[in-house]
Amino acid sequence: MYLKAPEEVAGSYTSLVEYLVKDLDSDLAKLRAIYYWIVTQKVPVLLCQKDIPSPDTPVGYLHLIRQKKGTYSKLLASMCRKTGLPCVVINGLAKSVGYDVGEKVDLKKFKNSWNAVYIEGDWRLVHPYWAALSARGYSTGKWALVDCPDFHDDGIQRSRSFIIYSMINDFFFLTDPEKFITKCFPKDNRWQLLEHPITKEHFEDLPFLQPSFYELGLQVDSHNNCVIHAVDGKVNLTLKIPEESANRLQFLYKIYKLRCPEDEGEYDYYHLERYVLHYCKDNIAYFEIRFPPIAGGDYKLELHCKDPERPMPSDWICDYRIICGSGMEECFPLPVAPYIGWGAGPELDKYGLSPLSHRYGVVDCDEDLTTLVKFSMDSDVEFHTELLHYSTSKSELNKCIDQEICDGKATFIVSPPHEGEFALQIFCKNRGELQYNNNPSLSDLRNRLIQATENGDYDELASALEECKKRGLEDRGDVHNARRKLCLERINREIREAISNRDLEMLERTMNTLSDTSLKKDLGRLVDDAEAVRTRLRKLKRLRHAVLEMDQKTISEIRSYPKPPAAVHGVMVATFLLLGNKEIELKKWSKVQGLISKRGKESLKRRVASFDNSKLHPAALRRVKTILARYDIDTVQIASAGAATFYQW
Repeated sequence: MYLKAPEEVAGSYTSLVEYLVKDLDSDLAKLRAIYYWIVTQKVPVLLCQKDIPSPDTPVGYLHLIRQKKGTYSKLLASMCRKTGLPCVVINGLAKSVGYDVGEKVDLKKFKNSWNAVYIEGDWRLVHPYWAALSARGYSTGKWALVDCPDFHDDGIQRSRSFIIYSMINDFFFLTDPEKFITKCFPKDNRWQLLEHPITKEHFEDLPFLQPSFYELGLQVDSHNNCVIHAVDGKVNLTLKIPEESANRLQFLYKIYKLRCPEDEGEYDYYHLERYVLHYCKDNIAYFEIRFPPIAGGDYKLELHCKDPERPMPSDWICDYRIICGSGMEECFPLPVAPYIGWGAGPELDKYGLSPLSHRYGVVDCDEDLTTLVKFSMDSDVEFHTELLHYSTSKSELNKCIDQEICDGKATFIVSPPHEGEFALQIFCKNRGELQYNNNPSLSDLRNRLIQATENGDYDELASALEECKKRGLEDRGDVHNARRKLCLERINREIREAISNRDLEMLERTMNTLSDTSLKKDLGRLVDDAEAVRTRLRKLKRLRHAVLEMDQKTISEIRSYPKPPAAVHGVMVATFLLLGNKEIELKKWSKVQGLISKRGKESLKRRVASFDNSKLHPAALRRVKTILARYDIDTVQIASAGAATFYQW
């Protein structure tokens, strides 16, 4: 009733409030009626100022709110007081739209207001403005997306639809103070309504949790601060999930990298979609994020969660800031980034399957490297399995997996050929024969083509396609798929060869032919690796030119130091270490001066020009990284412009 109060009663506070609370006995019911009327109002845009009602009326005040001259909190307070409900406006700070997790909450930028209402002997918190909104995440433009569900591909084509529910966010009605404080911080600490009030610094450190986090019954587990520092290039984040909904909750995540002005135009940011391992086990949601060596930086992890049985205004649950000083020294991508996630999920129910041996997504193989994955079956289905590894071909791993179907049980026998991380993918469909051509010989040819496409054997695929062309095999989609797979395999070979040889010219030529974005998606991580290598080679080429274009005066300036600043000495030591000199002969500046002074083939510029990074010894590289980590570009630039050029190189 109170959602659609007649226009005639909305002309004054007295008549509107009397209409809303009539026949209501409790203060709680009266507050809810007023609250619901406020948060459900849609204020029309009026082209003529003279048509706007008086600001002394509820509808007129709503127009002031649209013009940013009024607030929902003042409107709620005015209407509550008309009913005799004690209500105050609380001013303070809020982690609202525009806030980036982990940053300081500025007094001007993030000022906000909300209400406290005295109900049934206690003060309770209400935020009417936020109740009318359903934030689904906010982009400030400062972040570059480096991983999200759209990047993930497990080889299955599926339609993706998203339902947006329009509903009131009741989280902000009589919110518990312990939850409210994660979003809003009052100027007067008494209005925290906490037994032990917290400081502004503590408020800024709290995890950036959204209403849906609490609505889904989730709990913080591993990290009680919103900023996480990677340890040895890795982050392990865990959340507690309710036992009753653990099997149906669906987590999604997005990872962003903070944009740096000096990076723009240099390279595409390194994608991390195959460096995040997410799975659920024993009512704990695990998120293991691994950062490759070149992926250090400042990141934002945005987590989402859906409960199919409980639609909510937003599935955004929380954000974390991740600081990664440097990536892992040795970091390999996961074999695949499955869209449906890891482990036994809701997909099993569609085909009447239940896990008998392994429900969770991470399995430790036995000492003999053989694992049996078992399911019970309630229906007649067919299986197709694949074993994947980031550096081993799918066809090579086919012999490492087998299946047995017996007595209503399906057993998959997995024997990886070596140590490492593998992905077992199980595809399922209802049993049924494929409809082939009535000509048995053409049927055999079609089977051969399909098998060659699945195995990805380049030579066999090319031969089968040639035979199909000669015999005029009708294309039922399988010929098209085979041609596409052959094209992918060819590009795959060319890109890997170019990366292996660090051949920028070849890499440019191959990547320029890859205009089909769907092909790029199928190549997945390889395209990202190629782009990263191409970017590094471009940057190396440009920086090499910067060194070669240095005049002799600049190099002489570096050499002329009788006792150089530590940053200059350190950079030149790192430079000559890369060029093959031993560190022991570089400790004295006089030795470094002698190397800088050399002419001809041994000159510094000639050595940089002929430098081959593929022959760089890993130990030398690690030592160089250790030395350069002591300085930043600004420090070196102040000491010597010439040394700064070598620092960047």
